[in-house]
Amino acid sequence: MYRMKYDCNAESYAHQHAGSCNRNRLPPSAMPGYKENIHVLNTVQTTPAGAIQNALATWWSELARFGMRSNMMFYPSEARRGARSVFNWAKMAWWNNIILGCSVQNCGRYYLTVCMYRPGGNFFNQYVYQVGAVCSGCPRGQCDGQALCRW
Repeated sequence: MYRMKYDCNAESYAHQHAGSCNRNRLPPSAMPGYKENIHVLNTVQTTPAGAIQNALATWWSELARFGMRSNMMFYPSEARRGARSVFNWAKMAWWNNIILGCSVQNCGRYYLTVCMYRPGGNFFNQYVYQVGAVCSGCPRGQCDGQALCRW
């Protein structure tokens, strides 16, 4: 798993989407090379930082709430789980993601948080990540000391 880098281009795509207050996912052609997570927090009784923290916690909690096979293979059956899927978590955790950018928008009655990931993952019959010792999949000498691979 690689250490991700915050990227202004990814943030720009996220900002364009969040700024529109559109609750639907964008078509892939609108954000070439990226996958997105979107989260609607149905209150404005928080700060933008609180809204994005809520989004990240909600996405990350999908693994604990809905589970994943122990081999971490992303099977087509994930698509049939509907609202009980780990799609958002998998986009965050995908093994070869290197780029990340997020934006949050107060849309009057709700906050919309959008994060873009590259390449983004969620490819059927591929691993979210290889189960094993930390840094065991890194090229020799490329473990960064925090259990992530340098790229």
